[in-house]
Amino acid sequence: MNRKELKNRGLDILKTHYWIIVLIMAFTSFIGVEYASSFGSLKKALSREVSLDTDGISNTVLDERFGGIADVFQYVSSGFGADKVWDSTTKLKDNIVDSGEKIKDGLAVGLAEGKDSLIDGVIGIKDGLTGVKDSVSQVTGNIEGNTEPSYIGPVEVGKTQGVFASIANALTSGKLFTKLFTGIASIVRSDNIASIIIIAIMMLMAIFIWYFVLSVFKVVSIRFVLESRTYESVPIRRVFYLIKAGRWFQTSWALFTTTIITALWSLTLFGGFIKAYQYMLVPYILSENPSVSGKEARRLSTKMMDGHKWEAFKLSMSFLGWRVLSLFTFGLLELFFVNAYEAAVFGEYYAELRIDIKKKKKEIPEVELLNDRFLYVKADDEHIDEAYADIKSLAEEELPVPQKMRGVSGFIARNFGVVLFANKEEKKLCEYEEHQLKVKTRQDVFDKKIYPFRLFPAYRKTFLHAMTPNIEFLHYVRRYSVWSIILMFFMFSFMGWLWEIAIHLYEDGVFVNRGFLNGPYVPIYGAGSIMILILLNRFRSKPVLEFTSIIVLCGVMEYTTATVLDFMYHAKWWDYSGYFLNIQGRICAEGLLIFGVFGSLVVYFLGPVFDNLFRRWRLRIVAPICIMLLLVFMGDIIYSSSNPNTGAGITDYPAQHPEDNNLE
Repeated sequence: MNRKELKNRGLDILKTHYWIIVLIMAFTSFIGVEYASSFGSLKKALSREVSLDTDGISNTVLDERFGGIADVFQYVSSGFGADKVWDSTTKLKDNIVDSGEKIKDGLAVGLAEGKDSLIDGVIGIKDGLTGVKDSVSQVTGNIEGNTEPSYIGPVEVGKTQGVFASIANALTSGKLFTKLFTGIASIVRSDNIASIIIIAIMMLMAIFIWYFVLSVFKVVSIRFVLESRTYESVPIRRVFYLIKAGRWFQTSWALFTTTIITALWSLTLFGGFIKAYQYMLVPYILSENPSVSGKEARRLSTKMMDGHKWEAFKLSMSFLGWRVLSLFTFGLLELFFVNAYEAAVFGEYYAELRIDIKKKKKEIPEVELLNDRFLYVKADDEHIDEAYADIKSLAEEELPVPQKMRGVSGFIARNFGVVLFANKEEKKLCEYEEHQLKVKTRQDVFDKKIYPFRLFPAYRKTFLHAMTPNIEFLHYVRRYSVWSIILMFFMFSFMGWLWEIAIHLYEDGVFVNRGFLNGPYVPIYGAGSIMILILLNRFRSKPVLEFTSIIVLCGVMEYTTATVLDFMYHAKWWDYSGYFLNIQGRICAEGLLIFGVFGSLVVYFLGPVFDNLFRRWRLRIVAPICIMLLLVFMGDIIYSSSNPNTGAGITDYPAQHPEDNNLE
């Protein structure tokens, strides 16, 4: 197979679908399921500890082709609020590894000499368990010794008396897993067993999140690449194609079992390396047909890779030069070119192997599992007309064009997407525009510009279709009523508050009421979301311009807010000092990227979903709720202006002069 030709074809795909492939690969890199070292390089830049370490290159080229286990350990080691417990149990792990080495060395030199080594190994394990016991006892003692009261506004959260005090201690002193450890140890009456149980719980949590939530996005990203080979466009809603097909869990289980088998083979000398390439096509097969089992996908991948493993290895290594060059850009070259380029090339490689194996369908019956032919050739008109007969009749239906709004209200509606009420005229206009959107969306199918999902062989209707029958026709170029704007402000502010406390609970094991105000909301999220919907209304039909504008708007808003709060209260409610491309610790590139993703989600999904929900409520219900929320919010602002929400985990950032950190 001509490697140069594969790369040229990969470049052609990247030229015509650059942004969609780059963004989806950046997302998979961000969550760590594919090309995770790209963001790893950025993290090194954040800590100012960047080094040209070639050890990371081999991980990029080899492990990224079929990784996962190492990332699970990374997830576990990051804590889940159990950093102190993990530090303690790390000693157990290290001693067990050292002891295992002693046992292996002892067996190698013979039974007589190995007896002593085995004894040393057992002693090492015992010492490790003892170290865990001592370390956890020390952590528990430190936490139990913290009895200082904390406050939420004028209310004291006591830490010395009563049942609620015990709950408050567990949350605000923060080490939830330490409390869990103490409870388990009291039941099993063994600190060693309790430590093992804690590790097991952490591992199960990490495995569930990794394999049954995150890892499936690797299959999704491959689907984007494969559709890009044949069609002019890939709609962003394709991210949910496994959910829509009802195959998410089945796909995640197939990936999970494959990784476990690969990990077991890694215990041999070269087995893990060979199996990684032998099973390399499993996610590609699942992206084409997610209804196959893990066993079937592995068997088919084995036959497709027969005689091609060394070839695939050389293809992987051919990107080594790009990886080395990317080290000088802190991973930015990988994020904006190399990852997408490699993904496109391997998509072409899979397509070539698929053609070869299809020629052997008489000898290999599993080839019939590769049944999504319209992923590689465009469907004919007959198949499309039959599958989309209802949409075709809808296109022939003529709806009267409603009269557009005029005057000041019309100017505001056109430019800012806001109306006072969702009255009958507004509803008629919205229905007309939704009708046009459905026709336009499916017109791309009739014009063969996008993949006809109704012809997807693994497609099946699930309960989700009954719950969200029109989710793919969300009308995002719409006008929001004032009442919807108010309710969404509080909804997004509350979601931002949940996001903030979740981050601190995850990283530090500490429950912190984040934000300047005392209520359960962080207004900068709500205000930012509403400003995106209103000020950037004109850009909604252009997703790339909308995404860029969101980053700029949120950057200006976050920097201004931080400056005003710092000037008025001489305190920081967030500090990005040390982050890559930060300005005075008030904004940073990583945070703005997250705002861009979340803002796009607000514009194209969350906003329309919430608005559809609020439109169903009658005015006599919506108006009192909005007025009550606004009164409570204004009262909180008045109170917090003289009694801002401050304290540990909120404003305890080190003081820093702007001239010390202008731009990093």
